[in-house]
Order: sequence, then structure tokens, then C-alpha cells
Amino acid sequence: MKNLLSVASVATIALCLSNVAIADSIVEAFTCKLEEDKTIEDVQAKNSEWLKWINANVEGGGITSAVGTAVVGDTGTFIFVDTYPNLATWAAAKDALDTEAGEALDDLFDGVSDCSENRLWKIESTE
Repeated sequence: MKNLLSVASVATIALCLSNVAIADSIVEAFTCKLEEDKTIEDVQAKNSEWLKWINANVEGGGITSAVGTAVVGDTGTFIFVDTYPNLATWAAAKDALDTEAGEALDDLFDGVSDCSENRLWKIESTE
């Protein structure tokens, strides 16, 4: 079952990355679960708020975010896939999230989702 979830996660990340311009980028992926009585639409709404704030508060912006859901298996598990143009933008986003306003923004997800792990990926295009 874990292997199936891993395959589904990788496939979802690949799908999300297909929407990214062909360029080197940094991708942060979070594995999460829905809180009781919450829907993926609740997560999407919170993620949309997060994305607007982060792009407005990081110089240059250019950050994208997607929510990947399981096609088979545990449908209560999903992933966030945040794509940054480069490592400097990712670091600037982390700095912005360390501010008082940024910490309040992370509270948006309380009661909606619980993220247990994340990975940071460097994506390099293949020629």
C-alpha cells in the first residue's frame, strides 16, 4: 500500500511539474491528510489564500502551488506541491513565513489538514 501511495505521489508531482516552464526550479512537496469533516475544496481555498500572500510578500514572486489527490488508495491523503523559480526565492519565502504575518498565514491550515512530511527537490530539465 505504501508503494502504491509513493507511485501516486510521484505521478502527481510529475503532472504538476509538467505545468512548470522548462527550467531548473525548486519544488517542495508536503504529504498531508484531511482533518475530519474537511474536504479537498477546503484545502484548495486555504492554499489559494496562501499562494496569493506568498507571491505578494516575496520579491519577484513566480511561486506556484498545486494540490495533488490520490486517484486510488487513501483518498484522505493528498500532497501540496509548491514550485519556486530558484533556491533564493524558496529561501525568501521561508523568511517571509517566519514573520508574524507569515506565521499567522500557516495557521490557515489548522483544522483543515495535517502535514506529516515534506521534501525539497531540485528539478533540472533534461536535454
